[in-house]
Amino acid sequence: MREVIRALILLVLLPGLGLAQTDKDSWDNLKQLRAGQKIEVVDMDLKSLRGEFVSVTDGGISLHADGRETSVERESVLRVSAQQKGRRLRNVAIGAGIGAGAGLILGARCASASEPGWEGPCYAIGSLLVGGIGAGVGAAMPTGQKTLYRARQRTGAVLAQTLSGSSH
Repeated sequence: MREVIRALILLVLLPGLGLAQTDKDSWDNLKQLRAGQKIEVVDMDLKSLRGEFVSVTDGGISLHADGRETSVERESVLRVSAQQKGRRLRNVAIGAGIGAGAGLILGARCASASEPGWEGPCYAIGSLLVGGIGAGVGAAMPTGQKTLYRARQRTGAVLAQTLSGSSH
């Protein structure tokens, strides 16, 4: 029983390990943005700008926010994130899979405690019911944002500046 739970946890965490190895301190990551894509730019003063991506150069990034085009110099950028799309179906599938696995475990408990002949319905009801709940939870998960760029070497200075309450 514990081995099954450990295997399920490992299957859930394994894809995340591969994503954790991306290089988010590279400005070149911003070249994958498309014009009009929704982004968020956080500057070194921790002010957030949300809008639609316009362009990126070696010197900065431009976005359309609050009805006007705004540019932020590269040296002033702490983080750039892009809104992710198309994750809802993936979240539903992951939730349904995890729920169905948990439902099978519950079905096994039900089957061992029930009268002979009820094993099949215990497994079916457990996996379908809990799988459906898992799919619902997956559908409710927000699609979120993906961080494309983070200024690594300056984050300590920003934190110290924020804690001290001073600016520039």
